Amino acid sequence: MARTVYKSATAYQLSAFRRYPGLTVIAVVLALLASLLTTLASWVLGDAIDALQFSADNNLGMTPEFIGYCWLILGIALLLFVTIIVVGYAFAIMTLRWERDARQEFFEVIQRNSMTFHDQVDSKQMLAVAMQDIRWVRFSLNPALRNIITSIGSLIIASVLLALIDFQYGLFPVLGIIVAIGAPLYLFLAYRYAVAVEPVRRTRSEQNEKLTEITQEVFRGVEVVRAFGTERFESEKFTKVSKEYERLMTREGRLAAFYLPNLVLTATTAAAFLYCANQVLTGVFTVGTLVKAMALLGSLDAFSFMLPRFLLVIRGGHVNAQRIVDILAWKDPLKEPSESVKTIDWNGDIIFENVSFSYGSDAPNALKKLNLTIPAGSRVALIGGPGGGKSTILKLLLRLYDPTEGRVLVGGVNLRDVSTRNVRDAVGLVEQNIFLFKMSVHDNIAFGKQDAADDEIFEAAAKAQATEFINELPKGFETVIGERGMTLSGGQRQRLAIARTLLQDPRILLLDDSVSAIDVHTEYLLRKALEEVMRGRTSITVTQRLRTLLEVDLIIIVDKGSIVATGTHDQLIKTSEHYQHIFERLPGAVSYTGTKNSGGAN
Repeated sequence: MARTVYKSATAYQLSAFRRYPGLTVIAVVLALLASLLTTLASWVLGDAIDALQFSADNNLGMTPEFIGYCWLILGIALLLFVTIIVVGYAFAIMTLRWERDARQEFFEVIQRNSMTFHDQVDSKQMLAVAMQDIRWVRFSLNPALRNIITSIGSLIIASVLLALIDFQYGLFPVLGIIVAIGAPLYLFLAYRYAVAVEPVRRTRSEQNEKLTEITQEVFRGVEVVRAFGTERFESEKFTKVSKEYERLMTREGRLAAFYLPNLVLTATTAAAFLYCANQVLTGVFTVGTLVKAMALLGSLDAFSFMLPRFLLVIRGGHVNAQRIVDILAWKDPLKEPSESVKTIDWNGDIIFENVSFSYGSDAPNALKKLNLTIPAGSRVALIGGPGGGKSTILKLLLRLYDPTEGRVLVGGVNLRDVSTRNVRDAVGLVEQNIFLFKMSVHDNIAFGKQDAADDEIFEAAAKAQATEFINELPKGFETVIGERGMTLSGGQRQRLAIARTLLQDPRILLLDDSVSAIDVHTEYLLRKALEEVMRGRTSITVTQRLRTLLEVDLIIIVDKGSIVATGTHDQLIKTSEHYQHIFERLPGAVSYTGTKNSGGAN
């Protein structure tokens, strides 16, 4: 689906009519027809009463004229019934299709946005917008806008017909004036009510989001809550937010209790009744005319009673639409090239040229004027303290982000000139925090190459040393794992993630501390498999593993966003105090350095 640029929240709110013009015309015309039929039935009812009166000499008063009116009313009622059904169906089809398309559009835009967007926008907010805001915009179109169109149509038609009653008798249009005064006053008060309630309703929605957020957070972190015994604290926090929600609901109820528009409708109806009754008593109007006027006002009241609430829904839908438009209009700093470079030597050197990067305008630089060359086909280890910039280097190579300054070159080509799709086909990452989906083991491994044959999947699992534990699962490769892979151990999740990346067969392999949760024996087997996989391609590993540092071709020490030193283990152990300090604290380093191992985490 192509990305649409909306000029305003109103344009987004009314985009359903632009997407489905044929259905829109049919729905609006039929809605106005329903208004006409409703008021027309009221008019014919009055004429039928007069026909019945004029037939007083008949025992039942059932003259052919009266019976004809009865059949006409029945026909109008049936036609009105069919029209209302078709109107509801047309609006429902149009708005539900729009909701489907709007949610699909929102999902695809979010999918295309870079990681910068996801760093800035909370996932709970995106979920609320995708599920709730889009639905409320749909509600603002149907039933709110549909009923407003019908109500306004009824108001106009009924006002004209009421004015015609006086003209029929050659009188000054008093009924028309009564409606002309009452209707605008009613609309004004209805609008003022919607304006007064809107901020309360909006704050109430925000408070409801807080309730949902607290509940979701406690449910997800229930183990931590129990472990620290903070159930009472969480209960008090929930109670505080819940009471504020109750206060807002009470305030909205108080506004609804003093609902003045209904008083205007009542006063208008009473004034019209007094006028018509007086005209009947003076012999000017017939009883049928009185019934006709009251029926017209009654139909007007029936349509207009909910008008303020529908106005409120429309205004609320406008607020929801603005939230959606703000996200859809987000300016992504990661730009796709207008003409992507298709020919690139992924086996060439990787060069970071004066690269600086920050995760946000207010965040410090994660990388600072970094210059680095990684020879083609080399095995590289990135080491350094937490927050040094190691993972950031991998993310720039995967083009999850673009450098704030400088260039990242592969084979002499700037990655900014290569589409993200081409980059991610050639560069594979085994992430530090493994994410697996709630689907079968087979489908998780095939996630990056969904057309892979079973033999390829089995081979990737074998290379990642995952076949043994997979075969022990209840249904083997068809076993559905729990949400985020929580039914598996850390080592099992990492081996599945490695198998997923190996199946992709990337030209550049990135491993972000990908063996941290694997036992020594499995690591040994996995290293043997990875040696074969790494041959002939560039591999970069973020690690603190002793064996890896001894086997790689190049070690790069990164600290506070800068390169501290580069070289092999033998070179750095002699020339770099920083490396010596790190190395001596690695488990098992004592057997290589002859010094006391002071420990340290893996």
